Amino acid sequence: MSSMSVRERQRIMIGSDEILFLIGKSGELGIVKVTTDMELFIGTPEMEEIVLFLQSDDLIAVSAFDVGDNAEKGIKSMIYLLRELALPIIVLPENHPTSKRLKMVVSCGESIRLNCDIQPGTHPEQDILCACEELSGLEIYAIDGGVEIKGDIQNFKVEKLDEEKTSSI
Repeated sequence: MSSMSVRERQRIMIGSDEILFLIGKSGELGIVKVTTDMELFIGTPEMEEIVLFLQSDDLIAVSAFDVGDNAEKGIKSMIYLLRELALPIIVLPENHPTSKRLKMVVSCGESIRLNCDIQPGTHPEQDILCACEELSGLEIYAIDGGVEIKGDIQNFKVEKLDEEKTSSI
């Protein structure tokens, strides 16, 4: 793993089979391209269902409130559930006690702002995502073939997504 520092605004290219990890001291963010036009459903506390129409170059971002191998495996698993199975996104009501127990939260779209001062899992707006303090304030934009990040990144890496194949007997 090579660590790099990015200041102010940087473009990072990621392929459809790659994941970008932004790494803080107390949390990580995994970012991938959607890769194919799709719809995701968002269930809201008001008992509404919002349809999110995503284009192939849009982003899926998963914020984990931990770092290391387990956090990265969880991020990759959530990305699989969203990108491959179109798992619905559930938004909790404000001050819901389960919000404190969330290990990961997600956001999808063409741009995402990271903020450590919001309650995890309670925002149906897909342009804002709860993240650890070190990543708070970053703005991430989908660009052709990658992302543009506005803000100060101390540590990141790009990896191939695991594509473990199982064989049937």
